Amino acid sequence: MVKLFVTTAVAGIMINLAISSLGFAALVRPIPAMNQTVVALERMLGATQTPAAIDYSRLGIGGVRLGMSVEEAKRKLGKPQRDETKPGGKAIGGKIRTLTYSKLTVAAWDGKVYLISTTNPKFVTIDGIKVGDNSKKIVKTYSYGSQSVQGEVTRLTYSNDQKASNLVLEVKGDRVQKIIIGTQLN
Repeated sequence: MVKLFVTTAVAGIMINLAISSLGFAALVRPIPAMNQTVVALERMLGATQTPAAIDYSRLGIGGVRLGMSVEEAKRKLGKPQRDETKPGGKAIGGKIRTLTYSKLTVAAWDGKVYLISTTNPKFVTIDGIKVGDNSKKIVKTYSYGSQSVQGEVTRLTYSNDQKASNLVLEVKGDRVQKIIIGTQLN
C-alpha cells in the first residue's frame, strides 16, 4: 500500500513538472508509432507555432468557391451524377441542395455553396493541393494548421474566422486522403 502511494505521488510530481516545463501539449501528444503524420509535422514545425489563418478567397476546390451560386458550380463541374434538394430543417431553414460528382460533393444553402468535399485527386484546391499530396507540400503551401487526431487520421484545419470558414485536410500516413472546405450556415 505504501509503495502504491509513493508511486502515485511520484507520478503526480512528474506530471506537474512536465506541465510546467514542457506545457500541456507534452501530455496529449499521441504515441509516435500510432500517428507518424503528427510526429513528422511537429518535427518540421515545432510545437510552438500558431496555426495560420486562410484568406476566404483561397477556399475552393475544382474551380468551385464558397459563396458561389449553385448554377455557377454546375457550369464549372458539368452535370452531376446526383442533384438533390431537401429542406434545411428547423434550425437553419431554407433549402439545401447537394450536387454529387465522382468523389466530389458540393452543397449549397439557399442557392450559395457552403460545403465542398473531395477524395478525388483530380480536383485541386485553389492553391494546388490535391488528394495524395504529402504533408511537406501542405506545410509549404499553407504553413501550420490546427491539428486534431482521430485514430490514424490527422485533420489539419486552416480557418478564416471573419467568415466562419475552414479548409480541412485529412491526412493519413503522410498523404492527403480528403479535402473539405466549408462555412458556417447563418
